[in-house]
Amino acid sequence: MDRFKTDELERRVDEVLFYKWDPIGVNHYISARAEYRSYVPAVLEKLKACDREGVLGVLKDIQVESMGEEFDSTSASNIVDLLFEHKEAIELGHA
Repeated sequence: MDRFKTDELERRVDEVLFYKWDPIGVNHYISARAEYRSYVPAVLEKLKACDREGVLGVLKDIQVESMGEEFDSTSASNIVDLLFEHKEAIELGHA
């Protein structure tokens, strides 16, 4: 994946995590953006490796270990699907 596509995927991961995933319901506080942004590299790494279970595992670890929240596997699976849809669109040039 070239640098432009990687940058675009990183931007989209950041937006999906903050605006769509947001398991603690803080996306209306712009100051919370930095916390979500800190999770992007781990998610991006698994996403670029096409590791669906890895992305799901990262989301679970963040939600349970970092946030102290109960894991919602259905919601997280939907987010993983959305992330892979974005990845595919970028790779196909439909971004």
